[in-house]
Amino acid sequence: MIDSHRHTYDIQGTIQGVGFRPALYRLATQLHLGGSVQNRTNTVHLVLEGPSETVDQFMQQLPDALPPHAVIDELKAISREPLDRELTRFEIITSDESGEKQVQIPADLAICPDCRDEIFDATAHRYRYPFTTCTNCGPRYTVVNSMPYDRERTTLERFPICPLCEKEYTDPTDRRFHAETIACPDCGPRIWLEASGTTPCPSPNMRGEGTPPPVLCALEAGCPHPAAPLIAARALLADGQIVAVRGLGGFLLATDAMNRRSLQRLRARKARPEKPFAVMAPSLDVIRRYCRVSDAEEGMLTSPEAPIVILDVHAKHYGPDAPLPLDLLSPDTQTLGVMLPTSPLHALLAEPTGDDPTPSFDLLIMTSGNRRGEPIAITNDEAHSRMRDIADAFLCHDREINLRCDDSLCIEQLSGPQVWRRARGYAPRALPLPRPLDQTVLAMGAELKNAIALGYDSQLVLSPHIGDLETPEALNGMEEAVTLFPEFLQRTPEMIAVDLHPDMHATRLGRRLATERGLPLQTVQHHYAHGLACLGEHGLTEGLALVFDGTGYGTDGTIWGAELLDIRPDGFTRLATFAPVPLPGGDQAVRHPMRQLLGRWVAAGVPLTPDLQERLGATDETLAAWALQATRGLNAPSSHAAGRLFDAFAAAIGLSPHEVTYEGQAAIRLEAIAARHTGAMPHALPFDARETEGRLEIDWAPLFIASARPQRSDSPLPATAMAFHRSLALAAGRMVDYGFSVSEKRTVALSGGVFMNRILNVQVTEVLAAMGANVLVHQEIPPNDGGIAAGQVMACAGGDCKSCV
Repeated sequence: MIDSHRHTYDIQGTIQGVGFRPALYRLATQLHLGGSVQNRTNTVHLVLEGPSETVDQFMQQLPDALPPHAVIDELKAISREPLDRELTRFEIITSDESGEKQVQIPADLAICPDCRDEIFDATAHRYRYPFTTCTNCGPRYTVVNSMPYDRERTTLERFPICPLCEKEYTDPTDRRFHAETIACPDCGPRIWLEASGTTPCPSPNMRGEGTPPPVLCALEAGCPHPAAPLIAARALLADGQIVAVRGLGGFLLATDAMNRRSLQRLRARKARPEKPFAVMAPSLDVIRRYCRVSDAEEGMLTSPEAPIVILDVHAKHYGPDAPLPLDLLSPDTQTLGVMLPTSPLHALLAEPTGDDPTPSFDLLIMTSGNRRGEPIAITNDEAHSRMRDIADAFLCHDREINLRCDDSLCIEQLSGPQVWRRARGYAPRALPLPRPLDQTVLAMGAELKNAIALGYDSQLVLSPHIGDLETPEALNGMEEAVTLFPEFLQRTPEMIAVDLHPDMHATRLGRRLATERGLPLQTVQHHYAHGLACLGEHGLTEGLALVFDGTGYGTDGTIWGAELLDIRPDGFTRLATFAPVPLPGGDQAVRHPMRQLLGRWVAAGVPLTPDLQERLGATDETLAAWALQATRGLNAPSSHAAGRLFDAFAAAIGLSPHEVTYEGQAAIRLEAIAARHTGAMPHALPFDARETEGRLEIDWAPLFIASARPQRSDSPLPATAMAFHRSLALAAGRMVDYGFSVSEKRTVALSGGVFMNRILNVQVTEVLAAMGANVLVHQEIPPNDGGIAAGQVMACAGGDCKSCV
């Protein structure tokens, strides 16, 4: 054998659970190479046997032969030895679990076009089967028990595959070759439909003799009508009922999004009066009937991640007579969060098959299966106990879910797609760190939109979205994630990072864990973490960061939230901020923006006249109490936050609700009204800028002095709202201009929840770019508090972190 060698490689990246080994098998077989491929604990081990020029050809063709979701981070040649025997047949060999483990858990992937075609093909074996998957789609993260990723280490292990699935699994030419979640109606999981209020049944085949059957309709092996549960569930939806559906990463609550009565019932039962609902459409064509869809938005919708995408609704659907009930779906905006079906089950709910008499749904509500403030339910028992007063029926199945994983949420910003909620499809995909860590760091994140993170070596792994830590159930969910996430990644934390705020639930839990485990604890200032997360996502460890949000504990004990920070590898300097104002009643002021407006007027020296009292909607007693709090600082903490500025101005022009029912509601209304402005850019509203104690302060007192004057009837609200955004962009420019005067850095990262505002994002970017700034925005790490844990990890890189606070 001339010039035949045995070449050995180790490969790292997102390469387990995505059809990587079958792809290598097919390429090696096509080129008549021998050898093997094997999953190991932190790599895929590849052996190629044959002529060296053919091995070189393999390497040249490999990038084009990769499956859609595989990513090679490193391909390391280990050895090259002469081959003194006949070539062996190339094979996939049993996984090796030995050795130090560095795991990348694959994310769940949305249904692929091939599987979608199959479930709607009446001649296919998997026709109507809701657990149809292949190497290009289906659950990964949510069903993994441990790594390496093989069927025996997933929750599918309890479903032995039938001869048909075995044939596909072992056929190198089949797209299910080594598809670990392979299943079919003969051997795979089952679905069934239960009425609300019944005792959940773990499986329709496990009911005891004489037990009252809680199951309305079950998919059984050999059932003459295997789609019966789906048909029955679709009939309930068409009748206006609310069905809890067990999806990939947990339960969703579904109902007909075009049925006003159903929407009203769901809002009442879920205690969610105004927060927008996400909807699912069966196709892009249906989405385009109601929303504008750009190329980038189409790319997100049809991607393997298949997130919910925030889209602009066509103007013809704004009015009360429009068929789309936008006033109930998204009362405060002219946008809609829309997704395509992410699994076979969702696709089969959206559209009829065979003799199903229920027509296609244009839009179905698909909102998180939980009560307000709780994590999504993942088990059948949990769903029944927590949602029996919300759902009319439960569409259950027996493919167990190991870890919760909500739907991801994205939007198109000026710079391109941006993740707002990192979950299904994105998490727990690893991201590179700008600086390596010398120990494993567990970061606890923030109080709102919590996600934790694990950092090790040069990798950052953000958990799927956990949520707001406002209920015992949410805290239990976080504690579960803190325990299980490192276990699944097979890393033991050696340091814990927390927010500087001592009373955050996440901080308290982190401190407790550090004490119990004897680990070092690192506190990281909130806005520093924001800035690091954005810079770090772009591979940087230093730059200027403009961080606008609603709250964050500052190093001086006040509430920060409109900060220009000069970020260095060893810490930061605060260069500019907004002037502080009182929040009468503290958290009560956040919930009642009229309190904030009064605080602004008091801080600006505005007399509280009877007409202003009327605008505040306050009684004499209430007005006196608020004013006393604001003037004397009694339960009225000082806030610098940009988010609170939005609240107060929305209250000043009559846009704010008396009591907000979800985070950022007043600001969202302000942005939505500004988006309706169609004329020339209005003149900016007044503000002052002054240097105080070595930093620039933007003072909004002139704006609120003007707002206290009688309001002009000839000034339309959209123009006023747009003028406010313009003023904020110009104020940001003043802050950065000051930063340029004291720092040589010209890169500016925009971070914080306020920069989710698309109008502000565009205007600030334009202002700063005109000044010569290199403007960076978030992409895969959320700009809101869902990205805080990422910044906390980055703050612990490089050893010395004494300036993190």
